Amino acid sequence: MRRLVRLAAGLMLAAPFGLTAAQAAPQAPPRPAQAPTPQPDGPPAAPAPAAPQAAPTPAAGPAIEQPCGAQAARFESGKGFKMVITRAGQVRTTNPLRPLTPEVNEVLQVVIAGKVATAYGPDFNTLRRGSAAAAIEAMLGGPIPWQPTLPVLPDALTIVAEEGAPLAQLAFKACEAPPAVKAPKAEARKKAPARRTPAPKAAEKTPPGFSMPQGVIGE
Repeated sequence: MRRLVRLAAGLMLAAPFGLTAAQAAPQAPPRPAQAPTPQPDGPPAAPAPAAPQAAPTPAAGPAIEQPCGAQAARFESGKGFKMVITRAGQVRTTNPLRPLTPEVNEVLQVVIAGKVATAYGPDFNTLRRGSAAAAIEAMLGGPIPWQPTLPVLPDALTIVAEEGAPLAQLAFKACEAPPAVKAPKAEARKKAPARRTPAPKAAEKTPPGFSMPQGVIGE
């Protein structure tokens, strides 16, 4: 109420001097001008480099096929030695000193340089190179029940000498068709020497000056 009275009194006082109500109204103080944002000296800063992207992880190679089944398993050494396994079996024999614990020998039929051989031993880390399967059966004292297909073989095989020193470390490479085997060369039979017929003995001649008595030779 007091504000209305003061406003009316102000109007009445301003009227004689020709002031309008708008002019007589109090003016708001002017706002101070906003200072401009200072700009840094020198060229504009370069944008930050983007973070390097991680290299894509290479895709894993195809899994090595195991077991090979009806195919052959090729093993190679770092020195180029190659052995192809075509059959696998075991020889179980009974030791009289330990009748409850049979002795088991792993036997592999292999092809090396086109020739059939065997590799045998108590495990795949101590395999010895052998001759024909029949000779291994005779030596180990039992038959070799061959498996119809190749089982899962270790990724590494070790061939040792008779005294146990390692000769070659072989690693599984791939499954492949059984290799061709060289047929053993047939030995040429030697011809028996021809029998010589002994020459007939010449008739004994009567030495000169020697006369045979009459009646010695029957007529």
